[in-house]
Amino acid sequence: MSNIPFEHRVAILGVPNSTERKFNVSVAWNDDNVGRLKALGFNTVQINVAWGSRPGDEPLNLEDVVELPSELRAEHPQPVPLRSDPGRRGERRRALCDRIELCKQAGLRTIFHYGAPYNAHARYGDGPPNCISNEREVERNALLLDVFASKFPGVDDILVYTYDQDAWLCSEFGPCPRCLGVPLHERLTPFLECLAATWHKAHPDGRLWWEPWELSAGQALKCVESVSTEAFGLALHSNIAEVMSTLTVDRWLKNTCELALRRGIPVIVEYFLGGTSEELEPYVHLSHPLVTLRGLQSIAAVPGVVGIKEYYGLAPDREDPNLRMTSLFFSKPEVADDEALLLLAEPYGKASGEMVHFWQETSSGMEFFPWDTSWYIREIGRSRTDHSLSAAMLRGQQAHTPSWFSTRRAIFMKTDNQQPDPWMLEDVQLRCQLAADRWNEALKIGRQIEGDMPDNLASDFQKNIAELDGLRRRALAYTYHLRETNLAVVLRKQHETGQPPPGRIVLELASTLQDDLANCRAEGDSEGCGEIQKALDLLGSNVDKFLQAYFREELDRASKGYFSVTSR
Repeated sequence: MSNIPFEHRVAILGVPNSTERKFNVSVAWNDDNVGRLKALGFNTVQINVAWGSRPGDEPLNLEDVVELPSELRAEHPQPVPLRSDPGRRGERRRALCDRIELCKQAGLRTIFHYGAPYNAHARYGDGPPNCISNEREVERNALLLDVFASKFPGVDDILVYTYDQDAWLCSEFGPCPRCLGVPLHERLTPFLECLAATWHKAHPDGRLWWEPWELSAGQALKCVESVSTEAFGLALHSNIAEVMSTLTVDRWLKNTCELALRRGIPVIVEYFLGGTSEELEPYVHLSHPLVTLRGLQSIAAVPGVVGIKEYYGLAPDREDPNLRMTSLFFSKPEVADDEALLLLAEPYGKASGEMVHFWQETSSGMEFFPWDTSWYIREIGRSRTDHSLSAAMLRGQQAHTPSWFSTRRAIFMKTDNQQPDPWMLEDVQLRCQLAADRWNEALKIGRQIEGDMPDNLASDFQKNIAELDGLRRRALAYTYHLRETNLAVVLRKQHETGQPPPGRIVLELASTLQDDLANCRAEGDSEGCGEIQKALDLLGSNVDKFLQAYFREELDRASKGYFSVTSR
């Protein structure tokens, strides 16, 4: 299979939601599912769902599965309390061993993913206790990794995060006396080299893959420029800010891969290879395979990239057109859009022709949707259609990490909670509407062909349609809230001049609120839509009182949850 574009093709079996046993997703570790991953074209499996929320008690750090021998603990103490139950190490070890055995029986390589140095995420801020400028801490991590290698000889490679994943690093501008004034790359590269050397000694054919997550572009590039290349590789998000299905291969990724290629460092790029993703959580049945294909094409075209890795998780035991598109690309990387969709639609029999059109529209909607608005516009399935009726905002995520305070702003429009300019609100509104329109066209097609679905695909397709309808409603909720806010701005400006409110603006606002109310009720939560009805009634009786009561700027209370990005 020499035509496969990636030497390394890394899967993750299961998704965070599956390990939480929520949202009707369950992905079992068994011969069938591991065999499905191999049949799809993957040759490596990440054996833990290393998600920061620790779903299902999955191991996230070395300390979750191993500990130092008693004679070394006093010399290399761990001052940070674990966020997992040490009494369950044995259960986690047995589960990992079972997964390793399944992979080896299938002829697949394995990767274990963890964060280091363990510092309980950001609990300690910019001066965490486990400091990599402390030689004892570096030694402790190397010893832990050596113990891990001895306990799990079937693990081939490791993937290390040095921020997030309950790992954290000192800031050169923070309180740590060892790190004050010492650039991050000067401290971090020796730590990574020690881990790589430790792993290489135990596994001469293995490699340490490092994810420079949460570092600025400059910090990551300086590390790549100076780190020892022996047994070292890079695992990179598809842009400097996040893994994003429609925003792949930015300048940072190209520059990092070019520098890595010059130095002989292999690069794996992380991407969403199936229908489940952090962007769409908790939806798990949506399909937009052209997005997947175009993302893979753009990643494979970057010189220096030798592998692709699933970022979130895969459920190979059900119909997933995005995942099948990934498999198709593995075997036929030169495939064009139209041919790919035709091949993908073959199992749908009588409905195959319209499935091509369905996927064209669902993919177009994904590409129009403003994923670059804010990190919090991710997990869109968690947003609410009964949005707040204060002025719409665009909530920005910002953690105190180098990337958030520097280059991540190049991808996301909002990394703060200041009230946006009306033009920014309008920008997001118009793109949400464009996406909703495409998804609405897909729904029309999908509902027409539901009766033509083959029996083995009917259930998954019905779930796809239901989730697509929910996705469309959420895009519309954003559209309406943003437009209502800007219309209220126009009315207030007119009110300030002492002139009567423009009739056409009042009419448009009333029409938008009526559409908003219908959209909210379609969600099935009529009680939660009552405030929209009250606002509509007040607008009809007294515009001045309406403007006093609604769509005014307030403090951000995240009243509808953080992932309802326009609601205060």
